[in-house]
Amino acid sequence: MVAATSLEQEREEQRCWRLRPEHAELQVFDRLLVNEFQDPAVLARQQDAALAGLLAFAAAEVPYYGALFEARRLPARPREGRAALRRLPLLGKQELQENLAALRARRLPEGHRLYAWSSSSGTTGRPARVLHAVESNAMYNFLEQRQLRWFRWDPMGLRADIRIATQFPHVKGTPRPAAGSHFRAERWRYVGHFFETGDYAGICVTAPLDEQLTWLRDLRPDLLMAYPSTLERLAYQLGPAAGALGLRGLYAISEQMAAVMRRRIEGSFGLPVDQTYGFNEIGKVAQRCRAGRYHVNVEHCVVEILDAEGAACKAGQTGRIVVTALRNPAMPLLRYDSGDLAEAVDGPCPCGRTLPSFGPIAGRYRRMALTPEGTSLQVFVLKKSLESMPPEINANLRQYQIRQRSDGSYVILLRVAGPLPPAFEAWLRRSWEQELTGARPALALEEVEAIPLSPSGKVEDFISDYAAARAAAGEDG
Repeated sequence: MVAATSLEQEREEQRCWRLRPEHAELQVFDRLLVNEFQDPAVLARQQDAALAGLLAFAAAEVPYYGALFEARRLPARPREGRAALRRLPLLGKQELQENLAALRARRLPEGHRLYAWSSSSGTTGRPARVLHAVESNAMYNFLEQRQLRWFRWDPMGLRADIRIATQFPHVKGTPRPAAGSHFRAERWRYVGHFFETGDYAGICVTAPLDEQLTWLRDLRPDLLMAYPSTLERLAYQLGPAAGALGLRGLYAISEQMAAVMRRRIEGSFGLPVDQTYGFNEIGKVAQRCRAGRYHVNVEHCVVEILDAEGAACKAGQTGRIVVTALRNPAMPLLRYDSGDLAEAVDGPCPCGRTLPSFGPIAGRYRRMALTPEGTSLQVFVLKKSLESMPPEINANLRQYQIRQRSDGSYVILLRVAGPLPPAFEAWLRRSWEQELTGARPALALEEVEAIPLSPSGKVEDFISDYAAARAAAGEDG
């Protein structure tokens, strides 16, 4: 049973977070806190007002939506918010890719500025690019503190990250950390800009597992952020001895986590695993409370859980996660289909917060714990190569799946809309040969009509026949 929190308890927790002198007057973090316990009807009215303004702006300043509103005879200045939103079709990743220029606003509202482009992870297909405004990027930083407060992380603790090297911060004009490298800074990433924090350290996820373990034992961090597949590998290696690392918080990022993974990690480390949900096209969508629900960041986005016919799911049903960004006038994404699935819920959450929420995510997740040493690096190289291809090479790619066969070799299943040029395979093989030293597993490419779905109804970016065989033999715990 989860103990409910309250506005007073969260305010007390907020006092642990000391703003740096140059940001001492910022009120945004306190406003976010109050919203967590706001009357749901008040939150709904606030979202309706924000949506009405966003829809009017999109109809007037975004060519894609201007044409859509005209074709569907929708009012250019809707009085309603969510009701008007539901009259729009879903926007898929392919539509985003094909209408990139038309989805960009002709101008920004007064006082807004452009920030930068970001790309989706390209989990099972060609990455999608989105242009963000400064406000959209700022919300990422603000919401980072909300989730860490929920996780009860001590901001003065030593935080460690295990992730790909390109995701470590770096100073302009200096080389980015290389694959396999270590990183150290005097403040935490993102929240350290606003708050006093402890040190921040990182190691690349492609470093050998033994090196990661030695690094953790020497560093003795208080808090660890890593991919679920990385945490599971550590749990398998350490078993009950994981508690000896002295960690006080675990945060799983990017990938989704199967129930069997959560049980093993939490059982090994003796700690709950905290998670959030989001993606680069939108930002931070929701964070998981200790009761197991994902609470939506209503200040940043609107979330719908929809069935196959596009209707709102009833409680207990699983449907598509569809998200509308509220804070990005540079390229508004209305009813963006995330490609993930989640369970719809209703009623108050046992955690005590009133933000709207959804249940478990039936998304993609990777099982690396039962794969051979080196698999993480090999999959990383293939994904990086696929995602960094020039558009003229991968224009016909629609979906892919990296599959590790039971003998350790690889095949990449490709669903395409037309012929792939010879440069596609040449690009992949060049990366495979240049970035992997020593003996490399065999690599094949295979074009298919459809890529098999997982039991959750998803296309997973990586599956391993090798791991499946070990699991079937009873090694999955």
